[in-house]
Amino acid sequence: MTCIGATACAIVVPRSIMFEQVPADIDASEIIEASIYDRKQVSDTRGLQGELLSARVDRVIKGSIKTSAVKILLHEGCPRAAGGRGIILGHVQDDPLLGLVLIPKDHLVR
Repeated sequence: MTCIGATACAIVVPRSIMFEQVPADIDASEIIEASIYDRKQVSDTRGLQGELLSARVDRVIKGSIKTSAVKILLHEGCPRAAGGRGIILGHVQDDPLLGLVLIPKDHLVR
């Protein structure tokens, strides 16, 4: 729970980019099983702050990713990725400063 001022509180619902299995109700052009091993703070070409995660690609389930590692861009205020291993869905975007990055989809953490 996050308290705002002295009188109002809001429940913050955590969101994650990691799935335990491929969800049937979410469509994505890229679906991989990956292990996150590094993160750093970055800015994209528009000046938006975020985190750039480095992940080892354990398995490509769907899509065009053909490398053993991938960069995942999380914009500030977007869902978290605590690390570890899981299924990640999203689309590939070419950023002039960061190169090819995966922009992930998210879900509520239960």
